[in-house]
Amino acid sequence: MKTELLHSYSSASLAAIARSDSSLTLSQFEYDNNPGGPTATFTTGDETPSKCEAVGACVKDWWGKACRRKTLEKKFPIIRWLPKYDTEKLVADIVAGFTVGLTILPQGLAYATVGGLPPQYGLYSGFVGCFVYILLGGTGEVTVGPTAVMAIITFTYTHGKPPAYAVILCFLTGIVTLLMGIFQLGFIVNFISAPVNSAFTSAAAITICATQIKGLFGLKFAAEGFLPTIKGAIAHIMEVKLWDSILSLICMFSLIFLMKLQLIFSFLIKRFPILNKPLWFISTARNAIIVIVCTAIASGIGETQPFTIVGRIVPGLPDFTIPPFTIIDPATNVTHSFTNILEEEASAVIVMPLLAIMEHITIAKAFAGENTIDASQEMLSIGVSNIIGAFFSSMPVTGSFSRTTVNAMSGAKSPLGGLITGTIVILALRFLTPYFYYIPKASLAAVIVCAVVFTIDFDIVRPMWRSKRMDFIPWSLTFLVSLFVGLEFGMLTGFLISVIYLLYYAARPGVKVKKGFSTSGKEFLLVEMDRSLTFPSVEYIRYVISKASQVWGQNQLPVVINCLHIQFADYTAAVGIKEVIDLFKKRDQQIILWQVKPSIVRVLTGVLNVPGQDEYCHFCRSEEEVESIIDGRNSSEKKLETLHTMDHDSGVDVHTPHPTHREKYSSIPLN
Repeated sequence: MKTELLHSYSSASLAAIARSDSSLTLSQFEYDNNPGGPTATFTTGDETPSKCEAVGACVKDWWGKACRRKTLEKKFPIIRWLPKYDTEKLVADIVAGFTVGLTILPQGLAYATVGGLPPQYGLYSGFVGCFVYILLGGTGEVTVGPTAVMAIITFTYTHGKPPAYAVILCFLTGIVTLLMGIFQLGFIVNFISAPVNSAFTSAAAITICATQIKGLFGLKFAAEGFLPTIKGAIAHIMEVKLWDSILSLICMFSLIFLMKLQLIFSFLIKRFPILNKPLWFISTARNAIIVIVCTAIASGIGETQPFTIVGRIVPGLPDFTIPPFTIIDPATNVTHSFTNILEEEASAVIVMPLLAIMEHITIAKAFAGENTIDASQEMLSIGVSNIIGAFFSSMPVTGSFSRTTVNAMSGAKSPLGGLITGTIVILALRFLTPYFYYIPKASLAAVIVCAVVFTIDFDIVRPMWRSKRMDFIPWSLTFLVSLFVGLEFGMLTGFLISVIYLLYYAARPGVKVKKGFSTSGKEFLLVEMDRSLTFPSVEYIRYVISKASQVWGQNQLPVVINCLHIQFADYTAAVGIKEVIDLFKKRDQQIILWQVKPSIVRVLTGVLNVPGQDEYCHFCRSEEEVESIIDGRNSSEKKLETLHTMDHDSGVDVHTPHPTHREKYSSIPLN
């Protein structure tokens, strides 16, 4: 078999080569009998360039790369899709943008209430992200703005504080997210597993529904979170307002009915297909329809209201001002400096950006189809949206799942539909705020409940339990901590558990111990590992090799370590291998490292005195070499029987002795 190397991906950066004083010429990489592996030759020109010339060359090279069309298209995706834009796509985006605009108006008002802010702040948060994503967004269907989850987390940190705290949180979220995008930290979202994401989303949805109990039943009491709200509702159950309760129930039933409108009238659609589009539009704009109808009823009643209404909303567009780095709390008349704010909201600087990224990337992946999502680029778009939004008194924003679904179902072809959506929000702020006075709070609470209740995901539990029960641990812990302690603690718990799982598997590679028989009948032990050898797994591997040699080799049989799957090793691993070799020397027992890659040999060379040339330690590349060391013959024929397998994927030890030696080689646990 003959192969040709096309490309080699490595975590090492080539920036050091670009900054080197000498030019680097790589010789052909040949993996022949050279144990040192590939070599690199440095050659210098006749004249060494000055430092100024070298710096100038680096700057010129960087500028050239930055100005390449491919790089510009990556950073500004609008350059890629705008030249291909046509009238058909424009019409589709206008329809989608208008539909999303009708959705974001009631949702923005409602989510501001969830965040403990005046209703207008939800609209302040609804237009900047739409405009920014047109330039920086990579997915045509995604819409950026206020969301229920971001609102409830904002409420966690800003409850009982001036609205300026939400604005500064928006700014800090944008700064941290932007820096993460600049430094290409998009891979961080990969450390959050699907069970953790599902548990957090479900707990957040339940928490949001619980916090709307006050709006649904017209109650007034101080409480935040799931348990305090439930306890408060029980304590004030005699204060439930009848008309608010009736209105909220009617609104919820109406919203569910409108959501299933196409399904209910499917028999009519089959006979009259022309009805499909109008019914779909009514179903999509159900939130706006319900809020408009309820507002009209409340305004018709007049000042003597049976409902709890929103009240006066500050009219007009928000002023373009610098984010409030110094906040005066009117309740206590205490001035909080920027340093004080950072100390008070230290965890928010981590939780809010991580939550915004997790929610946005999950949505982008769901609607990207076969396209690849550039997580770092999406971070840039979210970061810039929050930074600019903070200058317009915005609360923290990210991608919205419900409005993105509406956008996709409306036939959006590009992010340009955000131009229409943002314009509708601005017009509403400019001309419609006086009409928001009579919006019943029960209708907004019903809109929120019906928007988030369907995101509760318990369907994952059964298949997860049947496929791999270990994943139920991070799911259950994340769900319980999020629900009963706090969403921010739940997310951090899930993130830490996901990382701990990865570290555990890195520290406990799968190991198989087999008994081998050479052609001449001489016995030996074969140890196989299924992944790289790094410092977390050194002690474990040392223990396994030593125990296997003692239990099945009686400290006499040669031990062959198959290094085929070891792609990476570090200094600590090399020291561990050296200690194993020294132990075998004391026992007068041979150890053979088989199929060691040249890169691994180079790591071991720096630690071992004379690698591969010792009486007890050997480096072999073929089966013939292994046999020649064991019994002096050049033969590739050998027999193996599995003695022990450490299978950490299933979490059990599997003992499979050879059937013909079942009594002679009993299964003995290594741990």
